[in-house]
Amino acid sequence: MAGAVVFIASYSPVFGPVVSTFAWVAGLAGVAAVLFAHYLRPVSLGPLARPGPLALAAYCGCVLGELALISLGSRALVAAGYSQLRPALIAAVVGLHFIPFAWAFAERMFLHLGGVVALIGVTGLGVGALGVRHAAHASAVVAGLAMLTILALYAQGRFAPQTLEPTAGS
Repeated sequence: MAGAVVFIASYSPVFGPVVSTFAWVAGLAGVAAVLFAHYLRPVSLGPLARPGPLALAAYCGCVLGELALISLGSRALVAAGYSQLRPALIAAVVGLHFIPFAWAFAERMFLHLGGVVALIGVTGLGVGALGVRHAAHASAVVAGLAMLTILALYAQGRFAPQTLEPTAGS
């Protein structure tokens, strides 16, 4: 949740006080929805499994890769004269870094989270490269809101493994 709020807080001010306030309100509503679902209406999220050494190594590798890609990508954007696209780059890389967690932690929510956030970031890069002003900032804010939405769905058990209920007469 913190990363989502950072996206909203860091990149919404460029749109002025009205849009920034709307983004903040939507973000805080998202945080409240996650906390409400997780703590006040808890549901089973599936079996809890302790991650093994390979999963922890994958996690560390993803985080280090994320930092390296953001650094290298930022340098490439500056060199190409597109430094204003950095927020979208960060969103794309953050999204990509979540995808391997689906395997590492046997949690399919990460595949959805990573795929959606990466797609939003890549879209922001593309639209921004076409010259649409603030597209990268908009994509980062939307990525933050999308993260909160997916986390709220997760907290409601929407990604939990489905169990088959016995049918009448079986």
